[in-house]
Amino acid sequence: MKSQRPRNNPAFAQLCSFSRPQAAFFARRLLSCLLLAGSCMVAFAQSPDISGSWKGELDVGLQKLPLHFHFQWADSVWKGSMDSPQQNARGIPLSEVQANGNLLYLQIEAIRGSYEGVLLGQAIQGTFRQAGMEFPLTLTPFAGEETVSLRRPQTPEGPFPYEILRTGFVNEAAGILLQGTVTIPAGPGPFPGLVLVSGSGPQNRNSEIFSHQPFWVLADYLTRQGIIVLRYDDRGVGESEGNFEEATTADFASDAWAGLARLKGLEKIDTLRLGVVGHSEGGLIAWMMAAEQRTDLSFIAALAPPVVSIDALMAQQTYDLVRGSGASEELAQEQTKINRQLYQAIKEAPDPEAAREALLPLLETHFVSPTADSSARKKEKEKLWEQYAPMTSGWFFAFIKMEPQQYIKQIQVPAWVAFGKKDRQVNAAVNAQALKEMGLERVEVHQFEDLNHLFQQAPTGAVSEYGSLEETFHEPVMEKLADWINRPTDPGP
Repeated sequence: MKSQRPRNNPAFAQLCSFSRPQAAFFARRLLSCLLLAGSCMVAFAQSPDISGSWKGELDVGLQKLPLHFHFQWADSVWKGSMDSPQQNARGIPLSEVQANGNLLYLQIEAIRGSYEGVLLGQAIQGTFRQAGMEFPLTLTPFAGEETVSLRRPQTPEGPFPYEILRTGFVNEAAGILLQGTVTIPAGPGPFPGLVLVSGSGPQNRNSEIFSHQPFWVLADYLTRQGIIVLRYDDRGVGESEGNFEEATTADFASDAWAGLARLKGLEKIDTLRLGVVGHSEGGLIAWMMAAEQRTDLSFIAALAPPVVSIDALMAQQTYDLVRGSGASEELAQEQTKINRQLYQAIKEAPDPEAAREALLPLLETHFVSPTADSSARKKEKEKLWEQYAPMTSGWFFAFIKMEPQQYIKQIQVPAWVAFGKKDRQVNAAVNAQALKEMGLERVEVHQFEDLNHLFQQAPTGAVSEYGSLEETFHEPVMEKLADWINRPTDPGP
């Protein structure tokens, strides 16, 4: 669901994925670049020096990302590194660089990627591969001094009128130490407090994506309004312990409960005004926590949360993202129909292995050429499974079966909910309407014009715009949220 951004390099994880489950669905299955012969070709054998910097733009369908490669000859071998400047990921080592004749081959173990290209004129034309997906990528030489100018005017800068405390807390059930940051207003208090809970995908405490730091911006704003805020690195990310890949939404909820317990122990905290604010899947976690009806939790806020069943939400997300990429209505409907079938197969499966057995024939029907010979079909099926295997992971297997309304109808604490009307990942019209139809008196619902899934003002709401926008988090949303948290306590029914 999120946007936003391989697990050992979270900053680069966004490269080929718009959100963790959508990565497989929008991969372009493209032919490798043709290795043309002719007078225009200049072979590496004739001009073997590829030292210096080369740049290209990776088109992954819903966004375009610049990539920079740097090569040097040292100890009789080529060595190099790669940058994704728009994602602030730099110095990613190239584990292997081979320049033979006119061919170039790169292996990038850190992101499980590779590149194969051929030198044609003054450019290297080839194919970039990662996690079973293929994308065309043309590289041209440049001076190595180009940078992508990313203005982020909302990123907080000191001095700060509040205390910043680095802290750790233990999830006893999981046996892991999570690390985070607490921002505490000046003054004696007591102050209301909240835990920020991130959405899908591995994220650090700032929920960083494309050099935006929305949780840092949100924490800074709320703390200036007299609210204590705890934000933390997801398990297995940054300084936090644990294995992100093996965790489910329920596990992430248990991490948030541990954070709330840490918040409760702070000296200036008002223990009668403790809450969680979750974004996207984090909003689902807020629903789940409120449904438990523990006395420690007195309010929740959900930013772009799922309300309809997750399989329906994901199907709508497929349609909105494909259409947002500029694709035709026919293609969007076709992809949505296919994904509905895949989701339904997983949802009805009793376990991940059964889900795999149900997916394989569907993938073969939709994507494998019936005219290919047996060897080609086998290879194609192997590549397809590599691409779609995450759909049977523990997280996605549990996630796709979830029905958010089962939790929402149980909550008894005040809830503040916000949607952006241009959100293409959690459709505002569909989910806000579903929530209003539930008729819950203590749930306050807001829809904001012109805002995308990250609550940025956006021309269209497409994922490709996230990194190009200067705004990190629309201030009127933060203002309304702060005012709501600081209202006199709702005595409840």
